[in-house]
Amino acid sequence: MKKLLTIIAAVFILMAANAQEFYVGKIRYQIVDETQKWVQIIAPENGSYSDIVTGDLAATVTYNNKTYTVFGIGPGAFQNATLTGMVTLPEGLIYIDNGAFDGCGNGTGVRLPATMQYVSEIAFVNNKLGHITVQSSNPYFGKIAIEPQGSLINMLTNKEGNKLIAFPGHKLLSAAGEGTYVSQVTIPDQITEIAPYAFYGNSDLTNVTFHDGITKIDHHAFTDCRKLTSVRLPSAGVELGENVWASCVNVTSVSLPENIKLNNHDFYCCSIENLTVPEGVTVIPMMCFAGNELKSLSLPESLERIDSCGFQNNPDLASVDLKNVKRLEHHAFMGCTGLTRYTCSGQLEFIASTVFCNTGLTDAMLPEGLKVMEGNVFFNTNSLQTITIPSTVETIEYNPITKCPLVKRVQVAEGNTHYAELDSCLYEINAAGNPIRLVSVPQGRENTVLIVPDGVTKLARQAARNVELTEIYLPSSIQELESSAFSTITATTKVTCMAQNPPTVDIESPFFSNEVFTNATLYVPMNSVEAYQGADGWKEFQNIVGVETGDDPQPVVVGDLNGDGVVDVADVNICINIILELDNDPDVKALADLNGDGVVDVSDVNAIINIILE
Repeated sequence: MKKLLTIIAAVFILMAANAQEFYVGKIRYQIVDETQKWVQIIAPENGSYSDIVTGDLAATVTYNNKTYTVFGIGPGAFQNATLTGMVTLPEGLIYIDNGAFDGCGNGTGVRLPATMQYVSEIAFVNNKLGHITVQSSNPYFGKIAIEPQGSLINMLTNKEGNKLIAFPGHKLLSAAGEGTYVSQVTIPDQITEIAPYAFYGNSDLTNVTFHDGITKIDHHAFTDCRKLTSVRLPSAGVELGENVWASCVNVTSVSLPENIKLNNHDFYCCSIENLTVPEGVTVIPMMCFAGNELKSLSLPESLERIDSCGFQNNPDLASVDLKNVKRLEHHAFMGCTGLTRYTCSGQLEFIASTVFCNTGLTDAMLPEGLKVMEGNVFFNTNSLQTITIPSTVETIEYNPITKCPLVKRVQVAEGNTHYAELDSCLYEINAAGNPIRLVSVPQGRENTVLIVPDGVTKLARQAARNVELTEIYLPSSIQELESSAFSTITATTKVTCMAQNPPTVDIESPFFSNEVFTNATLYVPMNSVEAYQGADGWKEFQNIVGVETGDDPQPVVVGDLNGDGVVDVADVNICINIILELDNDPDVKALADLNGDGVVDVSDVNAIINIILE
């Protein structure tokens, strides 16, 4: 078999070299080895073959006074062809390549010769044949006859007869009436394994009955069987390949046995409405149930991980209990626009990026016990209003709430030693509790002035993406702005960066918008103007102005409501006057809303007092 595969590989190489082609009768051939005098059957120059009979095919053909052996059937050779009667392929044929009989039908069937050694997994996809059979003396392949709906058909198996390789399954004989197709199949008891693509594209199959002896259903076995309405697997353990029922758009119900091991894309783009994942399942693989119509979802206590896109794009799913799930991978529930609530037992430790992207959540509901969050966890969740970082979170890779316009502040639970809220924004802090990295500026934050405190060295990826800021202040300690830290901002008219050396930026991603580069003034230390004018990213600013360190044009200090440069009792009194509606200056009110919740109240007074008390 290895030698055969090597030969077939050589065929492809020769084909790429524009091997010579010719017709004998109806059939077009391609020379694949001039030395060995081998040719393969290929598709006609235009359209598809029609009304092919056994007599149209020969074991040898003559061209230019040379006799060639017909060695194989090339890719797509009989695609969408029509056959008349049972077509017996000639002795001497060794292989049938990809898609050779794709869509082929209108005939009794195809009989493989005793010499056949290799049949591509996708040789018979989408076929409309009545039989796929083989000469009994073939040492590699066998056949099994079944009688669905009272009409005899033959399907191709391995020689041992326990592996179904290709199912004709469409055209029934006269017993069921002309033009009638197989719709219901019971897998014979001797079949324990269903090969890849065995039923692929069977457009008339509505029901398949499995017996308990089935041990494996390989990849794409039932992909695109668009009339299947349900899947019920046997109670015994069965191994599934990838994409087994992908794009079976009318499958609305699934019954799965305990301890089944699912695989990637198995039920991708079906129409399952109510799903119970049985006990024993520990992983929902990538895109396994993506693109369905789930209205209810019951997960088992045994489930530990939902892989990338596991339940993506189920818009009618309103709630889910994650039970003991520990990890949610990328896009796990992305596009579940109706999802307004999820719960878990507190085992959840890791949430990857975009897990709840474009959902209907209003509260992030992050549980205690969570340790790691990647960025963009709630990307584009327009309904999200509140988020509290649990005390157990140790790592947030970058902004988790990009494009969440209703979030005004990022709260941090008491006891968290890695993150803190400051001026409604989320900062990573050091062991002393001082901010060192700006992680997130909420899009709904009402204060349009961003003052990054001294000691912060880095702005995280997308930290202020889509946040309309009028003024930005970066301290002398800043060293790096990660990818898209300020992308899509257009309203900024003043940027101050007091770092002596221009902080590094990712020039491959948006830094500031062209409007900011053109219209805003960049203030930098006087002796650093030339450095900024030549630095990647920063040199895009059209207006760069140097200032002396003593003339640092820093915006108002947080809590300094009267602008005298210090936070003291006078600022507390101003805040109280605003609460009592004795001071209605809108600019002062914006400064007084320290927690960014949209109102000035006692919590803001307490925040100013805490600043005074350090």
